[in-house]
Amino acid sequence: MRTLTLTNQKGGVGKSAAATMLAHYLRSLGHRVLCLDFDHQGNFTEPLTKSGKCMVSSVTADKLMTDPEATVEDAPMVLVPQDKLPLQALERSPDRYNEFAKNLRGFLARHGDRFDFAIIDTNPAPDIRMLAALVASDFALAPITLTQEAIDGLADLYNHPRVGIFMLQQRGYNRRLRFLGMLPMLVKKTTFQLSVLELLMSTPAYRQHLLTMVDDPKTGNDFARIREADVIREYQAAGQFLGSGRKTAAREAWSEVKPVLHRIATLMGAA
Repeated sequence: MRTLTLTNQKGGVGKSAAATMLAHYLRSLGHRVLCLDFDHQGNFTEPLTKSGKCMVSSVTADKLMTDPEATVEDAPMVLVPQDKLPLQALERSPDRYNEFAKNLRGFLARHGDRFDFAIIDTNPAPDIRMLAALVASDFALAPITLTQEAIDGLADLYNHPRVGIFMLQQRGYNRRLRFLGMLPMLVKKTTFQLSVLELLMSTPAYRQHLLTMVDDPKTGNDFARIREADVIREYQAAGQFLGSGRKTAAREAWSEVKPVLHRIATLMGAA
């Protein structure tokens, strides 16, 4: 089983929407998918539950870190839902942080031959949930928005002393972790957002960490992005898979979203 964590220390960047669409897409390819919601807001839990396409486990996400014997039901697509208060309480037990991380790694290892992929949606805070997820993952993906605030926060994404992706690699907490890149979400064709996107693509320090559509990007079209679309929000809120939408707007949005999801899946060895 290969594990991907979606991470960003800023909320409202489209992280849960990306996680939801990717989980459905991997399942549509025939893969067995395990979905873990470590965000107490439940923005991954709600649409997957509404979709009716996955089994909602009786085990909640906090148990994966507190119970060394935690296990989930057997189904092609399983959701381990959030439980708000127990998840938030994990950060208040610093003496158990190592135990939490060890339990999560053990859980994923025990289920390694039952699922092909695990998708973890994390909360936007540098706490033990994000740390344990990144330490246990094979891949990380960072949805971002094209705002000045998001750009200012990129240093923490890479180098935060606790959950910075590169800090985790350098300190040996997870040397196998592969950063797939930053994925601009909710992209609008405004002068400001296009200028921010151009800044990211033209600045070497940022460019090298953007999710690309090809291995050797040369133009702006070679970098992944998902535009803002009401239909994406609509389908997310309704728990519907955008790829099965019949509306013209849904089909048009899916024609843009699918190649991005396919690229992510390919980088993880799924397509």
